[in-house]
Order: sequence, then C-alpha cells, then structure tokens
Amino acid sequence: MKKPILKAYYGDIFFEFLIHDIKKDSIILLSGFPSSNCMDEIIYFLHEKGFNVFVPRYKGTFQSKGEFLKTNPIIDLVEFITQLKKGRATSLWNMKNISFEIGQIFVFGGSFGGSIGCALAATSKDISKAVLATPVWDYEIHNKEFKEQDLNQLTKFVKRAFKNLYRYKFNSLPKEIKRFKEFSLPFYKKNLKTHTLVFHDPNDSAVSVEHSRRVVKYIKNIKLIETNTGHGLTIKLLDKYYPKIEAFLKIN
Repeated sequence: MKKPILKAYYGDIFFEFLIHDIKKDSIILLSGFPSSNCMDEIIYFLHEKGFNVFVPRYKGTFQSKGEFLKTNPIIDLVEFITQLKKGRATSLWNMKNISFEIGQIFVFGGSFGGSIGCALAATSKDISKAVLATPVWDYEIHNKEFKEQDLNQLTKFVKRAFKNLYRYKFNSLPKEIKRFKEFSLPFYKKNLKTHTLVFHDPNDSAVSVEHSRRVVKYIKNIKLIETNTGHGLTIKLLDKYYPKIEAFLKIN
C-alpha cells in the first residue's frame, strides 16, 4: 500500500508532500498554467526514486489563498523554501506535526512551471539544480518570431474554464508577468548560475524549441535534450529519461 500524500499550508501557500523517514534530497515540483489538481503519479514516481517531494500551489490557484500573480511568485516561493528548510509541517489530515530533513533542493517544472523554476533557480541560492521541460523563456518575445500558443487567449480561457481554480482579473499573462523582473532572458543571462537540464520536443507547438536552442548558446550551465515526449513535464518524459536526470543531479 502506498504512503498517503500529505497536505499542508505555509502561510497562504497550500502544498502536497511525500517524505522519507531519513534525510533525503528534495524536489520542489512546479505546475503549469493551467494544470491538473492531481499530481499523484509524478509525486509517487519521484518519491520512489528516493526524493522528498513538495508541490506548492501558487497563490490564487487551487487551495492556496490570495489572487494569482498579485504578488511575485518567486518571492512567495523563496519564503516557501525558508519554511521548508525548518523541516516541519502540520498535516491537515490529523493536524499532527511532521518532521523531515530535506538535503539538497532541486526544482522541477514544465511550461509555465518551467519559467517559474528557471526564475527561482536564478534567484535562490538554496536551489542546487533545476530540471525543466519546455519552459517559456521570455514572455516578451513569446509568439513574436515563431508560431506558438497565444498566451492572451490562454489567459482568457483559463479564467472562464478554471474559474474557481485560478483566481485573477487580468486578461494577459505576458503583460501581467512583465511586472516581475525575474521572468526575462536578460535576468537569466546575468543571474542563472544553477546547473539546469532542459527537455524540449522539437514538435512542440505551444513553446518553440528554437528558444531553448538559442538559450544554450549563451548560458553555458544549461544542457538541452531534445525529446519526442510532448509538451511539459510528464510522467512519460520522467520515465524515459530518468537515468539521464539521475546522472545530472549527482554531478557536483
């Protein structure tokens, strides 16, 4: 029988987590926009590989409090990591205190979650490595040079279709996220020192692989693997490429 995935809050941030009884390296798993409310398959996969796994929900999404992107999600996640490093959380199932040791912290994310992961890795010294799938590298240039997903249309769709799960008033994700300096290529060029493994499907129509191909030319600590696993961070990708991911995470 599998261990139950636990639920907790750090302030306004709701998160799910699955931990080990001894000190283990930990993965912060960042979701896309939008995403399923059930991340169980990936959580169990990574936990069975020997990691503590934590899945925080951005403010204003799902069970987290607040309004989506009203505050800088990177500042929110840096505070989340500060709380995580204390090694304790209160399980909402029985309100018991749970203790854990987190070791190194790795960030995993795909698509929108990939851009969040990249910005977090470029900001927080607590992130040891990043594994990203089809990240949006720069919202300013997205869909300008290559035919990609219309993020303005996506913004309006999510507001209609995920009404109670993503709570916001704006109509353009690219315009809204420009308020935060962390989400741009110039910021990554200057600040991304964390070793980062990127997966990108050449046939991805949501985010063009050409962005990732360009980025690896001028940010030397990024490694790109081109895949045929579709868009985002999926169980298919993790299962197929886990040996390469494991080797990457073990490199000093």
